[in-house]
Amino acid sequence: MLQDQEKRETKVIKYIKTFFQSAPLTQLESKKTAIADTFSKYNLEHKESIIYFMESIYQRRLSKLQESQNALVKAIDEAHKDNDHLLLFDYFTHLAFVQTDEGNSIGAVSSYGWAKKEVEKLNNPYLEALLNVNISDIYYKSGLYSQSLSYLDQAQRLIDENKIVKLNILSLITYNKAENYFRTKNYDSLKLCHEKLLGPKNQSYKLHTYQKRTGYYLSLLKHNYKGAILEINALFNDKLYVKNELEEQLLARAYLSDGQIDSAKFWVDKQLEQQSKVNHPEIKYQLYEMLAQIAERKNDDKLAAGNYKIALDELKQNIANLSQVGDKSSQIKINEVQNLYYVNLLKYQRERLWMLFAIALAVITVIIVAIFYRSSRQKRHYEQLLFAAKKQELATINSHEVRNHLSNILGLLDLSKDIETKEELLKIQRFLQHSAEELDKNLKNVSEKLSEKD
Repeated sequence: MLQDQEKRETKVIKYIKTFFQSAPLTQLESKKTAIADTFSKYNLEHKESIIYFMESIYQRRLSKLQESQNALVKAIDEAHKDNDHLLLFDYFTHLAFVQTDEGNSIGAVSSYGWAKKEVEKLNNPYLEALLNVNISDIYYKSGLYSQSLSYLDQAQRLIDENKIVKLNILSLITYNKAENYFRTKNYDSLKLCHEKLLGPKNQSYKLHTYQKRTGYYLSLLKHNYKGAILEINALFNDKLYVKNELEEQLLARAYLSDGQIDSAKFWVDKQLEQQSKVNHPEIKYQLYEMLAQIAERKNDDKLAAGNYKIALDELKQNIANLSQVGDKSSQIKINEVQNLYYVNLLKYQRERLWMLFAIALAVITVIIVAIFYRSSRQKRHYEQLLFAAKKQELATINSHEVRNHLSNILGLLDLSKDIETKEELLKIQRFLQHSAEELDKNLKNVSEKLSEKD
């Protein structure tokens, strides 16, 4: 029953995320209302928390990050009432996404820590792998690329070890690795990931986006800025393509690298006007650095210096955030080590109990065998004593009873040769009769004793 409920919840959450992240903005409001009405009509389990979650996805799509967080907090409160670990895992993970969007890396790492606690209760290797992919994203966006790749490798190992056949997460791992290789300017590894994403063994509603984005990443690393500019601008009109928050920044960088200063400034200014980007120090640092470089090319040293100063302040804030991210991630690592210790301790205790049980069973077996062996020896000993006693008894009967009466019979027969009177003959016959009867009696006694089993 619980598994059926989890399957329904998984399908509903997946549908909501897929639709609201990819559908045109004009359809979102009506669809949100229709889904809420359907939930109420069919009395879906945990409908209150799922509706709040849907509201959060909707607000995030509108770039209203604070409203998105507020809705998520309500969804988490509702899920806590029912102690639904699957929904809590989804909600904390999505909360980390929203916090990452607004540049709150510390909050995102903390939310991933809560999600990790929930996934441990679910004992689901697929969700654990998916969580590792999500955690890798916060390290990627914080510029900690080696840590990001490490979490992606962990996710890949979980998939391989548990033989999980889900093409969507395999595509996601490949794409996230490509993002890290682009940032580290590793052209060859990026190209391998791009080619892998073009292969047949892929599945994701964002697959088209992954393929196109890694394609223009290759153009940027080859310094083919004109080609990259054409590719990115074409994607803005591609209805199947899902933009991310760095798309316009990379376009501005491409214009700047190609010498199209005015176009670069247009895209930088456009991003600074967007509230969702303003509170993100890492993005602001990049944008103000580009403004400073544009001012330098226009020989406006004062403006360049002012922008460099702002960029430096944002860089300091970003570094401060990174240090706190490091503290939070260290705590997550400590928790992982502690959990591993407790898992190994429980495993050791189970193995110790089994070993003690095996030893006790072996000792009992040895005792039982020893008892049977001793009993068998005693039985043979008593049988030997009984046989000796019977043998002695038979020898006694033979020597005292059988042979005695037989001697009497033989002696009487010998005397009968010299009998002269009838009276003496009758007397000898009586003695013979008695001795014969006694002899027969004793022979029967011997026969009975020989036939006895014990």
